[in-house]
Amino acid sequence: MKVAIIGAGLSGLACAIELERHGIRPDIFEETKMLGDKPGALVASLRLFTDSIRSPMSYMKSAYGISLTPLHPIKQMVMHAPLKSVSTKGNHGYVFKKGIEADSVEHQLAAHMNVPIKFNTHINLRDIRNEYEHIVVATGINTIAKELGLWMTNFQAQCRLATIFGEFGNNAMHMWLNKSFARNGYAYILTKNPSEAELVLVVSDIDQTRLDYFWNEFLIREKPGFHIGKCNDIEHIIGYPLTNRYENCYFVGNCGGMIDDFLGFGSFRAMESGIMAARAIALKQDFNKLLKPYKKEVLRLHEYRKMVDLLNNKDLDIDMSILGLPVLKHMIYNNPLYKARYGIWAPKGMQLLKKWKYPFDVNRRD
Repeated sequence: MKVAIIGAGLSGLACAIELERHGIRPDIFEETKMLGDKPGALVASLRLFTDSIRSPMSYMKSAYGISLTPLHPIKQMVMHAPLKSVSTKGNHGYVFKKGIEADSVEHQLAAHMNVPIKFNTHINLRDIRNEYEHIVVATGINTIAKELGLWMTNFQAQCRLATIFGEFGNNAMHMWLNKSFARNGYAYILTKNPSEAELVLVVSDIDQTRLDYFWNEFLIREKPGFHIGKCNDIEHIIGYPLTNRYENCYFVGNCGGMIDDFLGFGSFRAMESGIMAARAIALKQDFNKLLKPYKKEVLRLHEYRKMVDLLNNKDLDIDMSILGLPVLKHMIYNNPLYKARYGIWAPKGMQLLKKWKYPFDVNRRD
């Protein structure tokens, strides 16, 4: 059986691992020169956004036989609205490293397989479509799905990723929701070590020429006390294909709709989608059916995104004040059974309150 994987990111590598376990050696094509040779060094797996109450490492090991080691746990979460902040300590998740280093997730995955990767190889689908029985599209971008008329965009933004230096403490994550500098996007800081971190600003519905303006707004309003190092600007597009299997093509990872548009996380969903593609190929199973639980979770977070989009900065401050109440803080952040999707009541409740307060003013502007 001839199988091609286009892309050696997280989903492509996970797919290759599972295929090899079923006795199938795929051809892996990667257009960059080495593993992890793309912007974005740190990713988070947050307990609020995972279905399993186990750690992601324990889950991946028991479910798929894949061992992964995080950079460090997230022991403190600080959520910022324009005028209100909520800080809580606990077991909030884990930070993983992506990139070219030996301890990156890409290299940890590659250690599980013996299949070579063909680097510096750009593939056009039309050139290999008849050569391979199955083609797994794991490119991380939507180009192939768009060419086939399958792609639907949910969220489009400009993103700046910056390496920053300062005093960040240990194992803390900061997140911002503020319409003034992110519009319907967000910002967050993940620490690499006590003196180095990664700052990500995602600004929705702008073109690249306006990113500097919103970046400066963030720096002016938040007055962060750190030194800014190298910056990378990328276009951030999140969406989904109308079907994850089209003829002999299987769409996984970001180009398979596995990244949520609430905070842009989904690395473990991306890996699982690659594994499900491998099982669909090896065991002749229905790929779209295998992906249903993961797509359902992404859809729940998309509904949350739509509700938050309707809030203005004043609403975000009120929501943050509510989430800062001791009982709610304990329920949400320290309860291992609580998931982010259950928190959708907060923005929904805000919208109901606004409708109740202004029941006849349909033209009211927030």
